[in-house]
Amino acid sequence: MDILGSLDVSVSGMTKLVWPRLLLYVVPAQYTGMLIPVSRCVQALAERGDLMVREVEDLDPHFLSSMFQGPLLTPQTLLARLLVVAGSPFAGSELQAAALLLMLNLHSKIHRAVGAMWATEIPLLLQCLEGKDESFPDSAGWEQRLLKFLRASLGTMEDEAWTKGLSCELSRWLSSSPSSSGEKSFLYKALGTVLGACKEVLHIQEKLLQHLEEANAEEPSEAQGMISLLSHAAESNFHTALDTLTMFASRLCRGQNGRSSRRKKMELDSRRAQATRSALILAHGSLALRASKEQLLARLEGDIVGNILLLYSCSCRDLQNTLALVQSITDFSSAFQAVGGSACFNPSLKGKLLEILTELLKKYYLGTPVSPVPLKVVLALEQLSKLKPSLGAKDMCDMLSLCCKNVVLHPSAEMMLKIRKSQQAAQYLQLLQASLKALGRLMVVLLETETSGFFQNIVHRSMTSDNMWERKRALQICSQLLAACEERGRGDACKHFGSLVGLLAPLTCDPMPTSRQLAVTCLSSLLRIQAKATNGVIQTGDIGSLCEGLNDRRTVCQLQTSSKIARTVYRNFPLEDTIDFMMAIKDTFRKAKGMRVRAAGRWLITFLQMHGKDICRDVPLTNYILRSCTSSPQHSTFMPFLSQAVVILTRCQAGITTDSFFPAALSPQTVRHGGE
Repeated sequence: MDILGSLDVSVSGMTKLVWPRLLLYVVPAQYTGMLIPVSRCVQALAERGDLMVREVEDLDPHFLSSMFQGPLLTPQTLLARLLVVAGSPFAGSELQAAALLLMLNLHSKIHRAVGAMWATEIPLLLQCLEGKDESFPDSAGWEQRLLKFLRASLGTMEDEAWTKGLSCELSRWLSSSPSSSGEKSFLYKALGTVLGACKEVLHIQEKLLQHLEEANAEEPSEAQGMISLLSHAAESNFHTALDTLTMFASRLCRGQNGRSSRRKKMELDSRRAQATRSALILAHGSLALRASKEQLLARLEGDIVGNILLLYSCSCRDLQNTLALVQSITDFSSAFQAVGGSACFNPSLKGKLLEILTELLKKYYLGTPVSPVPLKVVLALEQLSKLKPSLGAKDMCDMLSLCCKNVVLHPSAEMMLKIRKSQQAAQYLQLLQASLKALGRLMVVLLETETSGFFQNIVHRSMTSDNMWERKRALQICSQLLAACEERGRGDACKHFGSLVGLLAPLTCDPMPTSRQLAVTCLSSLLRIQAKATNGVIQTGDIGSLCEGLNDRRTVCQLQTSSKIARTVYRNFPLEDTIDFMMAIKDTFRKAKGMRVRAAGRWLITFLQMHGKDICRDVPLTNYILRSCTSSPQHSTFMPFLSQAVVILTRCQAGITTDSFFPAALSPQTVRHGGE
């Protein structure tokens, strides 16, 4: 490489003798580093004009056998090698640039039709490598840009024989590359792209089947390669790719349920065969995402979904195949939703898919805590539920109940601690967040048909849970629901204003900072919904401006801020919701501990101070609620607040005495001490 770097290309004979031979070093993978000095030599010769087309007789006699005419270096071989180097994330930008420059300078030797296009596009690709184009900052974006360039080049050539030759060359490279090769992932995509540009159906099927059979799907990179190969080929040859996939899938399932030899059954049950089925299930979902509206409507139910269910029925139902099924349902459901318009999905088929997904939720509920299956099922249900015809309210409620058990109530606090210490913590927690958002969106769908008892039935239990992660998850769902109600102008949440305030109030002092902020977000949405429903104006502004005080680590500051928020909420509080509010506060007194109890007490006292004189008709029920709190095992924690509440009520309401609030076992001294 040092010698090549110091060559003087002005020396007589350089054009005829040296550079054609140097190109032979471009092809073998072990000489990849030679691309840089070779590219410089060729660039210098191009600038001198020595690469112009000349008569063959003027060149070195060995040129014919070494440059494009012999078996070692055809135009397709050269382009395949340069593309692979340019697309490899491990090559480095200098090598990638050298490969692109060689393509640019040798365009006439590769194909006569690409000169003008490459003169425009390759400099733009070089700018991407140099970081001047910020729209493609990562390797995935670069790879996508390069494949787009390849598609456009083949379209410019319009040369079927040449394109078939390139596909054969890429196929040869792919077959000889080990699974560990960093180039193999790009080779799958490049070959799929070239097959997408071919027109001969038999040739496309032959190459697809060859590499589907050769791939070892037990290797994750190989399984992804199979999916990439089919997906890229389907962009321009959708029906051919799907027909080939159907043909290969039927081979894997043939004899699984019928009579076949013992050896054949062993092959079908092997780990490799199971992994291949999983990859094929995923490939069907990927093809659905690439299909046009006409293609998808014509082939989705009978071929894509039918093949997925066939492959799943033949699989061993392990984690890999289950995840593949769930992901494929998510993919084709979102694809159908995107292009389907007013089209309806087959109701019986939709029912069957929903049954499979709900059975998975039941199977995994309280099962393996770190399993991603129930979380991904929620993502799939979100997409599937959007397909017409819509689900009935009862079916939707049943489904949501199962989802909540798997996503909101589970995992437990102890298991969350174990998960956070595991190696897969970040991946699992990210998936959990995505599932929570999907569950929130699923609940929003229910808003269109059903709202009665909605918030209480879905959210109430988790907001008063001892599990702080469960409370946080419930708050995330609640914030999404209230935001959806606000956006849609739905005043249904106002029916539960009192109970929601009572549930959210203690959570403004939750141990988790995120939960405190979410509680305030929910209260802010609730106030805006209330104001809109009553054509009123929120008095004293938005409580969101008080959030900063809740971030203070000092509990005194948190309680003071919580009390300020309470006063803002109570200025807009409908007194007809007093009993619902008191019942929710009672639940906190009975179930909660620590700061949440203190916050609930502050909110109770603030409410009575502001509205004690205005709740005459609710005093008997308030008396009953306060009295029932004394039976709680935690009553000593909130007794000071309870005593103070009694004192406020006796001062506000004539004829009410402290004896009517407390059991005989409680002495007047206790009450007086609490009031003080």
